[in-house]
Parts: sequence; C-alpha cells; structure tokens
Amino acid sequence: SFFRSESGASTAIAFILLLGIVFTVFSIVHLGYVPEWKTDAEHSHMGEIWRDMTELKSKIDRTTIFMMSDPNTTASNITIMMPLRTGSMEMPFTGSSRFSGTVSVNTDTCNMTIVPANSSERSINCGTISYTSNNKYYVDQTFKYENGALILAQKEQSVMKHYPMIRISEVSNNNYNFSINAIEIRGLEDTLSSNSDCSVHLTDFSFSPFYDSYDYENVSSFELKIYTDHPDAWGEYFNETMKRAGLEDGKDYSLNLEENERLYFSFPKNRSECSLNRLYVGKTTVNA
Repeated sequence: SFFRSESGASTAIAFILLLGIVFTVFSIVHLGYVPEWKTDAEHSHMGEIWRDMTELKSKIDRTTIFMMSDPNTTASNITIMMPLRTGSMEMPFTGSSRFSGTVSVNTDTCNMTIVPANSSERSINCGTISYTSNNKYYVDQTFKYENGALILAQKEQSVMKHYPMIRISEVSNNNYNFSINAIEIRGLEDTLSSNSDCSVHLTDFSFSPFYDSYDYENVSSFELKIYTDHPDAWGEYFNETMKRAGLEDGKDYSLNLEENERLYFSFPKNRSECSLNRLYVGKTTVNA
C-alpha cells in the first residue's frame, strides 16, 4: 500500500512537471517567436504590394511611351487590369487573421500648375492611386502613385522611390530643355478596405500635348507648382534631378516649400547664366 501511494504521487508530479514544460515551451514560442513570424509575414506582404504598385506604374509608363511614339494609336481601347495582392493566407498555429489594407483612388490631393513667362497658368488635376496597410506588428506604410511618381510614406516621412517622366537636358552651353509628362488619373473618388485580393482597372488611355513653348514667343522662364501631401519627397527629387543636370539651387533655380503642401519651382533664377531653350509638357490621361 505504501509503495503504491509513492508510485501514484510520483506519477502525478511527473505529469505536472511535463505539463509545466509544455506550457513553458508554448509560452516561449507564443511570446518570443510568433510576433517575429507575424512581423516577417507582414513585411513580406508589404513587399508583394510594393511590387504590384511598381508594376502599375510601369504599365502606365509603357503605355504612355507607346502612345507618344504613335500619335494615331487606338490606346483608348486598351484596358489593363492590375491585380493587387492585398489579401493573404492565414498563418497556421498563430491565431492570426488575414492581412488587410485600403486601396484608394483620387482621395488625396495632387495638382500640378505650370506658369510660363508672359502667359497664363495651366493646371492639371493629377489624381492618385494608393494603398495603405493596416498592420498589427510591422510599421504601417502607404504606397502612392501620383503624377507618374511612386512614393513610399511612413508616419510623417515620405520618399520618392520611382521617378516621374521629367527630363532635363542641356542642348548647348547653359541652355536647357525641360520635358514633362504629367499623368492625370480620372475616375470617381473610391476606397476599398479588404483582407482579400482586389484589382485596379485602367481604361480610356489618351495622350495629348499640353504646352509647348515653341508655340509662343518670349518664353524665357517658367514656374512649376505641385500641390501634394508629400512635398518633401518631390523637393528631394527635384534637387537630385537638377544636381545631376549640373544646376545649383539658389543660383540657377529656386525650390521652396510653401504651407507644407505646395512645392514651388522656378527656372532659371534671376541673373543666372542658364537659359530656357524649350519647355514641353505632355499629358497622359487614364481612368481608374
């Protein structure tokens, strides 16, 4: 009887110790590893969405180049369905639900105004296509396509990762051409929040010349104003682009931020040795 009671007690103690080990291992995995797994999974998911947004920009750029090379093209008949992998599979053993985010069309401000010398201003309502994450572990990010640029925004900071179709070339000594192709996203303001995949339909492509200084006289300078939620990203882009062209801020051109939402650019600056040879602006229009 005494032996049997000792055996029962040791069995109970062993079971309790084994149960404690199991709960300890489960707690270590749940508290130490699962958050890392979920963070890595959300990071990978953001990478997939970024690749989708990059492909969206690429398709619009390729279609624009195609229309520019063939003015008689029937690109208005082209329809592009751009899938966005906003959804995901549930992670096993973690109790995690699907990732979710918000896809928006034309819910943010992006306008570009061009003011040639001795001429009235001309404006383009560029529109936007964006994705905003709803992460629980990895930092939330916004990917936004506006006026041909793809911008990554994170908290209060933003950076332009893929550039718009703006070209600056020196045709002769200190004599420059500016070629700007604006992208106008048309369509009703729309927002979709989902944890499953979705797609953006691009239709009714068209390209047309918007402004050409060769059609006017005495166009020796111009001003460019961009209204955007990310003026710092646009400002950094213009500084890098002008620097690569061999131009200096404050000497050859002016670049200022006004009211934290408008970028003001002018070329050439007064008393600069540089001059404007030609300003050409084209516009691609697409419905989203």
